[in-house]
Amino acid sequence: MQNPERLPTSNNRFEDLRNSNQIYVDHTDLLYEAVRFKRPAFLSRPRRFGKSLLVSTLESLFSKGTEFFHGLKIEKLWEESEKGRTYKVIHLDFSSLTYSDKNEFDFRLSERLKDIILTQQIKVREILPSDDAGTILYKIVSDNPAQTVLLIDEYDYPLTHSLENKELFESYRQYLQGFFGAIKGVTGDMRFIFITGVGRFAKTSVFSQLNNLRDLGLESKFAPLLGYTDDDMHQYFDEYVENAAKTLNISKEECYSQIKSHYDGYRFHVDNETTLHSPWSVLNFLSAPEVGFKNFWYETGGAYPTLISKYIRNIQKTPLESILKIKCGPQTINQFYDYFDVTPLSILYQTGYLTIRTEANDLGGQSIFLVPPNLEVHSSLVQLYYRDVRKDSLDDDTFYDFSSALRSNFNNLDYKALIKVFSAALNTFGYDDNEAFKSEHYCRDIVYFTLTLSGINAQREVISADGRADLVVELTDKRFVFEFKLAKTKSSEDKLLKEAENQIVDKRYGEILPLKDLIRIPVVISSENKAIALWKVVE
Repeated sequence: MQNPERLPTSNNRFEDLRNSNQIYVDHTDLLYEAVRFKRPAFLSRPRRFGKSLLVSTLESLFSKGTEFFHGLKIEKLWEESEKGRTYKVIHLDFSSLTYSDKNEFDFRLSERLKDIILTQQIKVREILPSDDAGTILYKIVSDNPAQTVLLIDEYDYPLTHSLENKELFESYRQYLQGFFGAIKGVTGDMRFIFITGVGRFAKTSVFSQLNNLRDLGLESKFAPLLGYTDDDMHQYFDEYVENAAKTLNISKEECYSQIKSHYDGYRFHVDNETTLHSPWSVLNFLSAPEVGFKNFWYETGGAYPTLISKYIRNIQKTPLESILKIKCGPQTINQFYDYFDVTPLSILYQTGYLTIRTEANDLGGQSIFLVPPNLEVHSSLVQLYYRDVRKDSLDDDTFYDFSSALRSNFNNLDYKALIKVFSAALNTFGYDDNEAFKSEHYCRDIVYFTLTLSGINAQREVISADGRADLVVELTDKRFVFEFKLAKTKSSEDKLLKEAENQIVDKRYGEILPLKDLIRIPVVISSENKAIALWKVVE
């Protein structure tokens, strides 16, 4: 019997999670590989991907050994390697401190270090009023050689939250460079250093002092360290998926398929093909399936919209289609970057808006592409694009109006209202009239992007045995197939509608697995009136 209280939707503390018997997805075999050596390590992952829980897990492991790890993969490995030894853990979460400038940040950080000294009863020489945080940390480590572990969560939080103020940003960057520089000489005295963040900053600006820093993101074996695999979903959450399926009145297989479409798809290394579900989104959906497959990524500030908006503003002349599938090389996605230089593509990858896909190329090898990992991120990226590219920016009210109307019309099978929304989308989301009604593919894509930003599972060019359907919308129990034709003259509209109807039937569009109730709608768009002129339901 599934118990919703076992879902760790708001718990980032490993020991609390274990004490309350909440679900802990066990990737601790990979964790052991990351921490068995003394070399400092760094891991970047998008927001809401479990970095804080990972740091909390490390804190427990180093401070209390395997006390809370009974039955986990690391238990025996750790007992054999460490033989019961424990350490003083210095856990610093830069996102939990309150500050408005670098001086206040240093003060809060220094106070946090002083608290750690008291609570863990660490023996250290006198802390002077003039000592900054870097100096205090240096004293702790140097006075306790081989006895300390340093864990820094969200190291880049001060930087990414000062993007609108370059002077403030630069002051934080200089401070962090000095902070890491202060401990450079004692890194060898620590058992382990682990740092997390969303992005990889230029090595010369922040991490230059830690010249032997191991970036786990560059090693393929650590790609599945955070996130849920398909196997994890079935092993740990099967009864919750079954409950969600019953709540939504769909099959369990369809529920898994919808979860995968909305929340899976992250791939963090080109040499590791494992795709991962977003933990935050999966847990939120399973805890309240009655609300449906919502876009939890965007609603909870998934990954620095300010930063991504800055990137999008830099490429305003680039069509939306071209940033939804971008060819690149391994160096592009793994490079460090500087926010105030020309913003490279890697930030879209590192913040989770794009992820890795590979395809066979004409040379017999593989090419790398960056694409949105899933429907909720695709929707978020489309929203940001339309908000920042248009001269007259669209606001949340507009997006909500379209989203609520589309969902209602599909659920109620109100085809007349649905077509009216399509016409409104053609006029709202086109750059201008000349572009929007240049070709039927362009018109189709405007409808497609409108569906996507509404969180509706839509796909273009869906292959069947006899051809490719223009647009397919997958609901839990129904499949809608649309075939679009663009009429340049009014006299051609009836002929084009009949042509679209014959094509949609003769080529058996939508007759694919899994079989669902099939609704097929040929649509004729008038380039003269800039709206849908004719349509017909073919069931």
